[in-house]
Amino acid sequence: MIKLGYPLKIFLIATVISLLPVTLGVAPLDYKGSSLEAAEDDKKKKKRRRTKLPSKKMQRILQTIVPFIEAEQWNEALLALEPVAAVDSKFTSTDRSKMYYYRGYIYFSKEQYGMAETAYKNLIAEEDSSDQERQGAIYSLSQLAYIAEDYKTSISYLLEWLDNEEEPSSDGYGLLAQAYYQVEDFQKSVEAIDTAIEIQESRDIAIKVPVLDAEGNETGEMIETGETRKGVAKENHYLLKMALYSELKKDLEVLPIYEILVQHYPKKRYWTNLSGLYGQKDRQMDQMGALEAAYDDRLLDKQREFTALSQLLFMFENPRKAARVIEDGLNQGIVKKEEKTLKAAAQYWHAAKELERAKPYYQQAATKSKEGELFIFLGQVHFSLDEFDKAEKAIQDGIKKGKLKDEAAAYMLLGQINFENQKWEAAIESFRKCIDVAERQFDDKKEKQKEKKKRVQDQARKWVTYTEGEEERVEALKLKRKALGV
Repeated sequence: MIKLGYPLKIFLIATVISLLPVTLGVAPLDYKGSSLEAAEDDKKKKKRRRTKLPSKKMQRILQTIVPFIEAEQWNEALLALEPVAAVDSKFTSTDRSKMYYYRGYIYFSKEQYGMAETAYKNLIAEEDSSDQERQGAIYSLSQLAYIAEDYKTSISYLLEWLDNEEEPSSDGYGLLAQAYYQVEDFQKSVEAIDTAIEIQESRDIAIKVPVLDAEGNETGEMIETGETRKGVAKENHYLLKMALYSELKKDLEVLPIYEILVQHYPKKRYWTNLSGLYGQKDRQMDQMGALEAAYDDRLLDKQREFTALSQLLFMFENPRKAARVIEDGLNQGIVKKEEKTLKAAAQYWHAAKELERAKPYYQQAATKSKEGELFIFLGQVHFSLDEFDKAEKAIQDGIKKGKLKDEAAAYMLLGQINFENQKWEAAIESFRKCIDVAERQFDDKKEKQKEKKKRVQDQARKWVTYTEGEEERVEALKLKRKALGV
């Protein structure tokens, strides 16, 4: 179980954003979200009052204000509604209920919450307001109470709304869950958020594909395939569920939730949390895949993330991408140019057989190191590139700096470099030094070390003999060429 530390502010902000009214094409009366299909069968339909039509005068006013609302010209819309509010007006109770509904919507949109609350309460008091308007007003009052941090009143309104709603929306249950969360009634909050998620995930959404023309280009139209996929809940609903289970100290398998979040709400923290969960379950390949997806989307911004990904890539035999990742982090300044990070970049490029790209990183890392080991690696790279003078210097620098894991091997390599460079005396001296160092380096009391010492010294002696013979052969060849005038 992961300990989730999401601040309460995250949910409050997410809620306030979701509470803002949506400007609809004709009228802001459709406050429902997706609902469970079973609700129609399982819940008895409540008796509805007969809806009365507004007067012709009111219908003309409504036609006038719709364009103002669509354009968010709130003051003009309010001005158009003023005649309905006149004391001696001939407008009906139905007309006034429409006026209050739109006033409430407009004031809500303008964030004049006190006036919006008054308008919605006046709507409910109107004798001829419709059931749909009253339900919408009650829901809006629950939102306003939540914004005012009057969570108990918000819960009261929401319960009243749910009691009269045939197909409650997932948003309604989500808001109820968050209100219960605020008053620390976590168990009821869990029940509400589970219902909100179930409503969304139980939907069957038609899968659509683009329509193509004769040349195979997209026309901009979409067509249903006849197949469906299950719906997905809102992001903050999943987050609230995880936080609630954490509060209640209940176990929750959060990995499937994170798999949903990264697919539909891809954010860095979801990818990194998912990667960590895979790591806890010893699913290193998936751990790498999650981090790699975040990297490919340019979401990583911490040194530990770059180094973790590069290590996983290297582990799964992709040294080239491992090197690119760590190098990218170094170039961006996210990864610090330290011995360990420079060494990693060098070794990854080395493993990818990109020796030229490995050299500068080995050089920088070796300079920063307190040990000579990295100079030995640098010497090996130079040697592989037939850069014998540079290889000789690097090995000498490594030996001089000291603290080598295998000093005898360093002298063996130095001898081989000098041999290739036809520095015969220096090569023989290095091989003999290897024999002497091996005598000190390996412990005869330990069988494996004793065997290794013998093997190293025998090899060094063979190199001495071979070098002496090669020196004589080369010198003889030179004399022969000189005699022939070549």
